[in-house]
Amino acid sequence: MEITSKLSDFENRVYLDKISKLIRDLNSTTDTLLFVKQMVSLSALLSSFDRNLDNSFPAIDENAQDPTYFIAAYFDTKNIAEALWVYRIIRSLTRYILLSDRFYETGNDRYALLAKQVHKSVNEFLQSECDAQHLIYSIDYLLGQFSAFWKFEQIIKRRILKNYTFSYTEIRHFNLSKSSDASLVYAKVLDAKLPSFNENVALVLHYNQALLDIQDDWEDIEDDVQEDMPNIFVMAAVDNIPYNRIKKSRHDIIRKVVLSATNSSGGPVSRLVNELQTSSKRVSIPDNFAFLKFLSDRYADTLRRKISSANS
Repeated sequence: MEITSKLSDFENRVYLDKISKLIRDLNSTTDTLLFVKQMVSLSALLSSFDRNLDNSFPAIDENAQDPTYFIAAYFDTKNIAEALWVYRIIRSLTRYILLSDRFYETGNDRYALLAKQVHKSVNEFLQSECDAQHLIYSIDYLLGQFSAFWKFEQIIKRRILKNYTFSYTEIRHFNLSKSSDASLVYAKVLDAKLPSFNENVALVLHYNQALLDIQDDWEDIEDDVQEDMPNIFVMAAVDNIPYNRIKKSRHDIIRKVVLSATNSSGGPVSRLVNELQTSSKRVSIPDNFAFLKFLSDRYADTLRRKISSANS
């Protein structure tokens, strides 16, 4: 896998013009809702422009298309080429982590092989970058740190299957461990390229990824129960209903069973959403990254609406 565009020169210019215009519009947008809508458009443009990854696993690739890091890189450097470099590296690293995650969940060696190929391609690309070669060994080390999460996830899975209950601290720790790829791995790429980046930015990226992971858990409640995978809504529910009873529920009522047992308005998941949003607000970050806090509010508010509407 080469981290280059496979489009013609003319197509490259057309896409780059569109991306440049949209990112400039984003840079001048003060309305949060409009900003999020423009992010969606930017994500689609970047995905169409960057056709270097095959579509063997579209669901995985769809989750690797977050434009947040591209926006952060452009806002701090005002350089499209640098922003695209950051976007492509992080997109590939995200794909590596998602493929590895599927391997640990399913035991299918094909996922492990594809993850290894992605990792090799990233290292080969970094080898050609004189100012980023240090990322090869840094990322290898940090991926090794994050991989400990998959063993931790299996421990949580075994506890769920044994009908254990989970404290708020355990639920919070699981969520923050799951989302630590943002602060451990992707932030290292930003640190290598962006002049204003600091550890506070990495913290906000971590909180935002944690909120997005809660949203993923919300969307995957039924599938996670079916596959016996850890899900913080289920982890919250088992305090009031044993997992084996949730597991025996019909697929179409699993969500209702889980949510009826989570005490939505004052339960651990809502508490965690509030804590993540508050933590993001308290962190001081450079102005070029202020949009990350807008996203924190957006993600938290969206989650609260979904949880509230499902229990009304």
